[in-house]
Amino acid sequence: MSARPPNAQEPRERDDAAHRLLTALVCSALEPALTGVLLFDLPPVHVPAVAGVFAEVLGAAAGRPAGTVPRTTLDAATADEDLWLRPLVRRGADGISFTLGPGPLAETADSPPLVLVPDLARLSVPGMRAAVQLLGADTATLEHSGIRHRWTPRARWLAFCRAEDAAHISPHLLDRFPVRLGVPGLDPLPGHEPLGPLPAAWAAALSPRTPRRPTTLSEGFAASVLEHLDDREGLGHRRGLALGRIARALARLDDAEERDRPETSADDAPASDALAPAPGTPAPALGPVPDAPAPDAPIHVTPAHVGRAARMIRLRTAHRPPAPPPESAPAEEPPPTPGPGPYRPAPDHRPGPEPAPESGPFVREPETAVPLGPAPAGGEVPGDFSPYPEDGAGPGPDGATLRIPARRTAGGRASRGAVVGVRRARDLWDLAPVRTAMEAAKYRAIRGGRGPLVIVPQDLRGYVRAPEPVRLLTLVLDHTCRGDWDWHPALEPFLQWAYVTRAAVHVVEVGARGAANELRAGSFSARSTRDPRIAAALARPAGRATPLAHGLDQAGSALLRAFRHHRAGLVEAMLLVVTDGRGNVPLAASRTGRRGSGPAGRTGTTDAVLAAERIGALGRGRLHSVVIDPGRRPYTALPAELADALGAHVIAARAEEEGAGRAR
Repeated sequence: MSARPPNAQEPRERDDAAHRLLTALVCSALEPALTGVLLFDLPPVHVPAVAGVFAEVLGAAAGRPAGTVPRTTLDAATADEDLWLRPLVRRGADGISFTLGPGPLAETADSPPLVLVPDLARLSVPGMRAAVQLLGADTATLEHSGIRHRWTPRARWLAFCRAEDAAHISPHLLDRFPVRLGVPGLDPLPGHEPLGPLPAAWAAALSPRTPRRPTTLSEGFAASVLEHLDDREGLGHRRGLALGRIARALARLDDAEERDRPETSADDAPASDALAPAPGTPAPALGPVPDAPAPDAPIHVTPAHVGRAARMIRLRTAHRPPAPPPESAPAEEPPPTPGPGPYRPAPDHRPGPEPAPESGPFVREPETAVPLGPAPAGGEVPGDFSPYPEDGAGPGPDGATLRIPARRTAGGRASRGAVVGVRRARDLWDLAPVRTAMEAAKYRAIRGGRGPLVIVPQDLRGYVRAPEPVRLLTLVLDHTCRGDWDWHPALEPFLQWAYVTRAAVHVVEVGARGAANELRAGSFSARSTRDPRIAAALARPAGRATPLAHGLDQAGSALLRAFRHHRAGLVEAMLLVVTDGRGNVPLAASRTGRRGSGPAGRTGTTDAVLAAERIGALGRGRLHSVVIDPGRRPYTALPAELADALGAHVIAARAEEEGAGRAR
């Protein structure tokens, strides 16, 4: 990464992801308290390039080449010995001897090291403990194996994570990363400057030879920070401190650019021929040129810097709703971002009025005749990512107490669960051979020196595997059945059941606005109800078509795969269908993706009942089915027909006659 010439300055408010990320990395290196950077949804192929840029920025801040910045990578197999201890080789009078010294996290180098976490959700427990202990700490002490070391943590942590996995990470660990950015569309440049050149003014601000001037907070700074943040209780003060520190770093960068900008003289002032003075007339004075700031003058951090910091990390809260789409955007409004509360739509989202019923078997028709076909994908709005995705990730732990899920004992243990770490073996099942050999090699010198490797029981290491969910909630959401009622109270008990039992969730969406093809249903799988995609699906507005038959067909296929191919074996499954039973898209049209030539008639509803009968044939031993009926007139019997085919119970969520809310 090279510095840009002094007179070639980049614009301050560039909106591309590469420039935002470069600005965030420079702010982290410039501000001592911004020690953690967390990037969401970065493609793994770009991780080495971003890590190399951060190493170069840290090298510029320390006044040394980027290749000399120490790097440490933490993953699922990281143990305590890998973090705090390091074997050292010494030559003495008696020959070569081995001893232990401070590890990579016990900082002894002059420049701050770089700690790289490729997947924060898969980080081992020792690595998580180290991050919580060191990030944001004023001092740290190591006492282990006769080593006593004390230091001030200056290491910069660069972690990566998927936004959907943020709900599975401890909030204490997430709060330790003050700089958070979502960079799903990052496209680094080829060459040795993936994020673009570093401006010369920024390089001068990072240089250790540049004197650090004091900063002062302008009037209204604290009020501006509080205005940008959420006022809910229990969030702590780390977010406010992080936003203020980012604003202070941006103020330092602005001051560096101001000092690097060339002064304007009278000879450089533009003049117009029409306003030029006559010959012999003295030229009017242009006024005094403003003096450059004094070298020791303080840097003022204003509310404008707070606003720029909030825009850089894409901070959007209840006090700062998202910006409206541009004029050239389609008329369809994007799906609202779920609010901080559990499973509640955005405040500005209200279901619109339903069109009046028409004659015929279907009443869900547009007001004007619009041919159905592939619609433009309008799912996610660019740049609508929140730096705190865990806030809208579903019901929190206050709803109920977690229970350990039941486990089936059939089958070998090695075939269940993904490997998330290594620990000392408790039996001879699922051993980690490489880690066992490495543990035995550490004591080879005292167990006979040369010869075959000796492995004792204390050296055995086994894999740590994530538990496989043994319960499944399959949720079929018919968005076109939403009129003037709120389906969240009806869904809340089932979502709480899935959360308490740690059940996996499979969501099938029917008739959602912004679908890639209106004639087809969409689906996704989540590991728990705290996946942010579930909250987004519950708040998505309705579209025009209702491919109910295709949605039930996808739900049946998902249940069949779960019962037959699940490695741990499902103990129980719940199928929850929220619909009014009015499917106006035949199954054949959904599978081909093209609308038929003739009218659909009752074919879509008939296909939905047939798909429900196939699900009902799976048996009721481990599958429980429920249909939530919104009670829409005039075709109130359609949900009952669907429930009979499924063998399910019917819950009248909003019946218009007496007896609303009772199970039938």
